[in-house]
Amino acid sequence: MFFYIGKKKIIGSAHFNPNRWYNMKIIDFLKNRNFCISTATAALIISVCGSFCQAAPSKNVLIVMDEREQMEVLADIMKEKGGITSTIVDQAGLPDDLSSYDAIIGYIHDKVEKNAELAIIDYTKKGGRFVCLHHSISSKKVVNPQYLDFLGIRLDGLEDRKNPTTHGGHYAYRNPAELTIVKLNSNHFITNNNINWDERISYIPSEQPSIEKEFPAFTIKRAEFFLNHKFTDGRDKTVLLGFKCRDDRNGIVFMQDRAGWIKKQGKGHIIYLKMGHYVEEFKNPNVSQLCINAILWSPETD
Repeated sequence: MFFYIGKKKIIGSAHFNPNRWYNMKIIDFLKNRNFCISTATAALIISVCGSFCQAAPSKNVLIVMDEREQMEVLADIMKEKGGITSTIVDQAGLPDDLSSYDAIIGYIHDKVEKNAELAIIDYTKKGGRFVCLHHSISSKKVVNPQYLDFLGIRLDGLEDRKNPTTHGGHYAYRNPAELTIVKLNSNHFITNNNINWDERISYIPSEQPSIEKEFPAFTIKRAEFFLNHKFTDGRDKTVLLGFKCRDDRNGIVFMQDRAGWIKKQGKGHIIYLKMGHYVEEFKNPNVSQLCINAILWSPETD
């Protein structure tokens, strides 16, 4: 169903999400296009449209993992908060046909098995959505060059991955550690819908030349960080989130625009979110909501 004011089609229910973020965008749209309606009238339209949306089927996702506890927690929260139905499988249990799923969530710490690698790439390029979480980009994927190319990522100097690094140096990781997630894209649904950005921190974006300024943020006290995920695809990605952390081994403070991004791949999309090493991270309302938003996001709205 579509709604019209005059001769202008303004809302398609297939892409309407009845939450505050989209509600405000619609009210602004209506009032700023010289439509002679009040905020109350716009709210009434939203209420009617929302009733249609709430009756729509829930999202159905497949979680492919090799660490179950974290994903069981996430699946329960996504069901409760987002009405998202999840099926959890390991790589050996991957279904032959993935086309019925609205998204695939990857949470793979070890290497990506060839069957899963090819299936995820094929599914995404044909129009699917691959939500790539945390260590689904990590050192053990060195045996998956096709997968890393699909993501547009290079990991250098893996033999030194357990050692401290520098800005732009070899790939490295550290845990447990404090990790601050920084909102870099202020207009995107994924970074705005029901996320509580309760801090403001000083941050210099990775893209140079950039200036240091304050950005909205939230901090995870116990997490794992990855350093120097290097993009191989120029500016094909839409960056959503950065991160700020301090490596206690050498005292260097890192600020890198790598905590969340979107990449168009064929007819589909890849969405990467860096958080999620520990169970407690998925219990953080902001982390679980970012995962929900990655599933609910409609490309037509941003």
